[in-house]
Amino acid sequence: MPYFPDTFEIETRDLKITVSENLAVAHWLFRFTRTQNHPAMQTWMRVTTVCQKNQGKWQILHEHLSVLFDPETSQAVFTLNP
Repeated sequence: MPYFPDTFEIETRDLKITVSENLAVAHWLFRFTRTQNHPAMQTWMRVTTVCQKNQGKWQILHEHLSVLFDPETSQAVFTLNP
């Protein structure tokens, strides 16, 4: 990943998981951290993952990542209030 610094960590927040028998849905926010002045470290991403239990093992059926945005301005939201 040429646009990322050599090292970084990931901060996760607002993780929600819903499980019903053999189907599970998880969604959360995350961002890369460590180097504050790097543009990739300032963007929060939203992740949704859908998993299905198949022969006793969970498998990812679908995963979606997106950038948060302000619906009033259609602009990306790069920071969140703690």
